Amino acid sequence: MTPHPESVAVVLEAGSQRVLARVSGEIDTDQAADLREELTAALAAGRTGLDVDLAGVTFCDSSGLHVLLDLHRLALQAGKTLVLTELSRPVDRLLHLTGAQRVLTVGARELTVSARRYGPTVHLTPAGRLDHDTRSAFEGVQGTLDGVDVVACDMQELTVLSLPGLHVLIDFVRQLDARGIAFFAYNWQHQPRRLLDLLDEQYPPADRPTRLLRRLQDFAAAARTAGAARAAAEPSVDRPPLRGTGADCPMPRA
Repeated sequence: MTPHPESVAVVLEAGSQRVLARVSGEIDTDQAADLREELTAALAAGRTGLDVDLAGVTFCDSSGLHVLLDLHRLALQAGKTLVLTELSRPVDRLLHLTGAQRVLTVGARELTVSARRYGPTVHLTPAGRLDHDTRSAFEGVQGTLDGVDVVACDMQELTVLSLPGLHVLIDFVRQLDARGIAFFAYNWQHQPRRLLDLLDEQYPPADRPTRLLRRLQDFAAAARTAGAARAAAEPSVDRPPLRGTGADCPMPRA
């Protein structure tokens, strides 16, 4: 007797801009219609689009793929985006076998910003893609900033930064600066750091648009320069020569 396929389950998490749908189970012809209905409604509810987590999908055939492709088309028509945030091995294999990974967007979910406060310092951790206007993510941490002197921002999990997203970040830092709150960012990933460099190349150093984002980097560079200057100014100390077989290749004595 053939076992009955595991039914597909969808858990929805509504955010301020997007909806996250966590899908699990087996997606086949019998399940595809209900899945399409649920995800289409979730796409309509998201202001900027829908994120779909498929990590829990144990089986997916062509009917499930058609659901994803149709959702992608609907999202484009509505001026929204469909992002597959996580893929199980069966889904990943199906996308690569069919070439659908070149059509569907697979990547990190919508940006989130977590905040932890330690006295007068707040540590922020943006995670995901800052690739469009996501002011709401930073507005959500405003309540933690009263009485704060320093905001330290760990950029380790910021995987993608676009020009519109950069403007959002710069505006946030300018608001902090106007309130007398110092901002430091560190652990920049390659793509965001490269965008900062490309933008700054268009301006003289004094007018860099990203200068408020580079304080820690500039401080570290200044400290290294000062340290090198002090080392150069210190008088040299005569040291006894090393014993060895050559001036550049000292050998330890037995």
